[in-house]
Amino acid sequence: MMISRYAALGLGFVALTATPLFAGGPVVPAPEPVIAAPVVMTTSPMFAGGYAGAGLGYSFGGSDTVGVRPFSDDVGEIELNGPSAELHAGYRWQQPGSNWVYGLEGQVAGGDISDETEGSALGIDFETESKIKWTAELRGTLGYAVRPNTLLYGFAGYTVGRSEYNIRATDGVATENLDQDENLDGYVAGLGLERLLNDRWSLRGEYKYTNLGKEDLDSENDIYTTSDTPEYHTINVGFNYRF
Repeated sequence: MMISRYAALGLGFVALTATPLFAGGPVVPAPEPVIAAPVVMTTSPMFAGGYAGAGLGYSFGGSDTVGVRPFSDDVGEIELNGPSAELHAGYRWQQPGSNWVYGLEGQVAGGDISDETEGSALGIDFETESKIKWTAELRGTLGYAVRPNTLLYGFAGYTVGRSEYNIRATDGVATENLDQDENLDGYVAGLGLERLLNDRWSLRGEYKYTNLGKEDLDSENDIYTTSDTPEYHTINVGFNYRF
């Protein structure tokens, strides 16, 4: 009984002396929460840098009314059409975080873009042939990355080309021909869409309008005069390799 009484008194003393220590002791403040800085997502310049590529196209919708002055202003219609192949190279700029892409591109193309027609005026028969042998162009491009791997762009620029233009004119007795190869120049404009396959390769498709201006031509004995005014539309598909 005495031991139990002393044990109870000891436990009571510990409780009385320990309570102020825990109740009134110093309070350690909780650390302030660490707030991470917000992460800003930026668009990687996937389309920037130099590139080169090739493509295949088909031209159509050309319109060139054949006039043989002074006999007639219309002895047929040349509608240039046909396949072509092209090589191109360029350089583009795209700032980090920006979807806008701009650049310069050079291109050379050749193929079988041609047509022929025939007509008559004042008892004279005319057979006309026209062909674009090759073209070369320098154009500026401006595009917008609608997705990180997809670029929608437009372009416009200066173009030169080599044209072959022939007319055979006969009244059944005499013949007066026109055979001319000349360099023409004009402009191109169009739209394109490019999609990245990986870091290096991409596919693209383009629509392009080509206008090679106007060149007046004379027959071999200056009996008649005509004008070569080639223009046409082209759908092209190709690829790019980015350096």
